[in-house]
Amino acid sequence: MKMARLIALIGFVIFAATFLPPDWRPISAGKASAMTIAVKEAAAASSDRGIPGYLCAYMTIVLPWTSDGMRMLRHEPVDYFAILLSGWINPVFLITFILLLINPRNRSAGILRIVLILMFAACWIVFYYEHLHPRLGYFLWTAAMLLSLFAGKLFLGRRAPENVHIG
Repeated sequence: MKMARLIALIGFVIFAATFLPPDWRPISAGKASAMTIAVKEAAAASSDRGIPGYLCAYMTIVLPWTSDGMRMLRHEPVDYFAILLSGWINPVFLITFILLLINPRNRSAGILRIVLILMFAACWIVFYYEHLHPRLGYFLWTAAMLLSLFAGKLFLGRRAPENVHIG
């Protein structure tokens, strides 16, 4: 397996792991919990664990289409569109990742990579408007997507090793 593809798959596994429920413990006690917490409210008590990644993903996909979302569109349009774009990040990532696995030189995937990077700004707008602080899970989620989508660019201009030897 080519090194770039292996790195992309490792990034994808980390991406998927950020969606695990906080109580999932096979990795090791406590570490799984920290890596899955995406955000925490600014006013939350220090004992509050925060909001896990899977719940953030669900809320940003569903909220814009609810009656609360429609109310938000009328009263806080910037926050509404930031939440809407944040909810589209995971589907855009998955589509881009699949396109790159099929054909690493796919022009559409290249465009979607740039679009995805621009969409990350929407998360920070949501953090500001909703008074949230990003946690470890958010940074792992972001880094995993970037690693998966740009793994092929790590070896640009030099030949990547064909085989990976561990041990």
